[in-house]
Amino acid sequence: MANLTSSAKPAGVVRTIKERCQQCYACVRHCPAKAIQVLEGRAKVMDDRCIACGRCVRVCSQDAKEVESAVPEVLQMLREKEPVVACLAPSFPAAFHDVRPGQVIAGLKRLGFDGVYEVSFGAEMVARAYARLLRQNGSKTILTTPCPALVAYVERHRPQLIPHLAPIVSPMIAMGRALKQRYRPDAKVVFIGPCLAKKAEIRRPSLTGAIDSVLTYIELEGIFYRQEIDLSALEESDPSPPVPRVGRIFPVSGGLLRTAMLQGDVLESDIVVTEGADRSMDLLEELIQDIIRPRFLDVLICNGCIDGPMMSNDLHVFSRREIVAHYAREACAATSPAELERELDACAAIDLSRTFTDENQPLRTPTEDELRSILRKINKLSRADELNCGACGYESCQEKAIAVFHGRAELTMCLPYMIERLKQVNQTLKDTEEQLIQSAKLASMGQLAAGIAHEINNPLGTIMIYSNLVYRDLPAEDEKREDLKMVVEEAARCREIVAGLLDFARKSKLSLEPTDMNDLIRDSLAMATKLPVYDHIQVHTDLAADLPPIPVDPRQIKQVLLNLFTNAGEAMPDSGTFTVITRLSSDAERVEIVVSDTGKGIPEENISKLFTPFFTTKDIGKGTGLGLAVAYGIIKMHRGGIEVASKAGEGTTFTLSLPKRQSPR
Repeated sequence: MANLTSSAKPAGVVRTIKERCQQCYACVRHCPAKAIQVLEGRAKVMDDRCIACGRCVRVCSQDAKEVESAVPEVLQMLREKEPVVACLAPSFPAAFHDVRPGQVIAGLKRLGFDGVYEVSFGAEMVARAYARLLRQNGSKTILTTPCPALVAYVERHRPQLIPHLAPIVSPMIAMGRALKQRYRPDAKVVFIGPCLAKKAEIRRPSLTGAIDSVLTYIELEGIFYRQEIDLSALEESDPSPPVPRVGRIFPVSGGLLRTAMLQGDVLESDIVVTEGADRSMDLLEELIQDIIRPRFLDVLICNGCIDGPMMSNDLHVFSRREIVAHYAREACAATSPAELERELDACAAIDLSRTFTDENQPLRTPTEDELRSILRKINKLSRADELNCGACGYESCQEKAIAVFHGRAELTMCLPYMIERLKQVNQTLKDTEEQLIQSAKLASMGQLAAGIAHEINNPLGTIMIYSNLVYRDLPAEDEKREDLKMVVEEAARCREIVAGLLDFARKSKLSLEPTDMNDLIRDSLAMATKLPVYDHIQVHTDLAADLPPIPVDPRQIKQVLLNLFTNAGEAMPDSGTFTVITRLSSDAERVEIVVSDTGKGIPEENISKLFTPFFTTKDIGKGTGLGLAVAYGIIKMHRGGIEVASKAGEGTTFTLSLPKRQSPR
């Protein structure tokens, strides 16, 4: 059920409750006038485009559409001394289907209304006017005007059809004028029906004064509930005269024709009846394009007025039609045709004419280049990328781009684009999470390593000193020399491990200076390629000539490079190709260093462990497992990145990225 607000005179009759809007774009999708603007992800009704058809209210599952309420105004009228009468739309028996029509009338009188009239009599008046207009009009196409949403659509969006609009008021206005001029000139008049557009219709300049306020069936039902009026317990009451006959069938499809006793030849297609927003819009477009040219077009935005957005139950339209038709048959049996004709003749002098206003606000059509520029921002680089999925509420990507151009839609309404962005964000979060886990591991290991290194250093130093002294003093022929030599070598290896632990644990302060990375790479290569492992390896470099100097600690970055170069050489013990490439990143904000080898590669299950302290793929005794962990820490201290790609048997590639600028720490 729609929410009701008691705002006195808002610009429009529907607005969005911003806090409830969930960005489903159902209102955008179903609005025939495209009168919904999306701002900051929330739908806003554009009053200058809205036709008050109520479709947005009906499709909003979050109850985020709020309808202007006339309840406070009507209750105030009833409290005052001036008489107030109610005008019931012809669909009221279907709205209150669980009680008799006479009980609804009795309930209104219990509320304090001084009379209850049926707008069906206004429908009889209007039907006479249409029959007369059709006889006098010749071959010109007439577009009926009982539906205020349709009239608003023509005035605001298809003004070229204004000449075709029948200059005849709706049954509501006709009944209001009859009451004000003949039956109850002393009273205020309240219309009650299923239509939101009626709230806007009574404010039209050429229609003011006939109806003082408009209640919907939902609003009336709420009043009955708050006043504790049980309709089923009331005795039936008759409507105030004049009493209609066939006019009670007016709210069903084709009801105007039936009331006016108009008939058309199906083969000639001179009379066309349609209902529903989509079919109505299609029919109007065909009329504009001169595809059809009937004499009479009876068009309703809803599926007949029995299916208005403010009907107070969920009955199927066919059930409602049967209820209304049954009530009409009862009226025809109980009311004298002659009496109705006398009343209609007595109202013949009442002016049923109206005028229309061109309220169209033309918008500039964007150029193809402007549309393509918008579409490129959501990764729609070609026609093939335009999925036209409709998730944004627009039928095509082009239509959505036009709405973006006019400020009525946002780029983020595109679901495929947002899904792709979400994937990227998720991947970034995943990468960040992995980095945080890695950093936490490194921090924990660093603290442990520092403690271990300091504790081991002293006894290890003693072992190395005394083992070297003993080794030096032993005679050359002594059998213990070989055993002691192994002790010395293993102690030296322990010292290397301890030194690595200290390097890993130490958070050295960076000494940044502008550095030519190509020169630093050349120096590092000169040192690394002197190693025996490079004797049978081909070395290739592709160093970008346009690299600017970047702020790094050259000593520490050189340590990283030497580690990577050494690892690459050891991964190709027999032969292979080693390549170093430098380049600018795609956004030109970072310098990238790519180090590749064609060695034995790294199994996929080991990739995530490479930067973990003490993890190594080298044979026992040939590595401490700290080199890459230290390298990772150095690169992260530079606010850079290090990535690895490898495939077993095909080689490994490390990519370092370092920022061109270092922000203050």
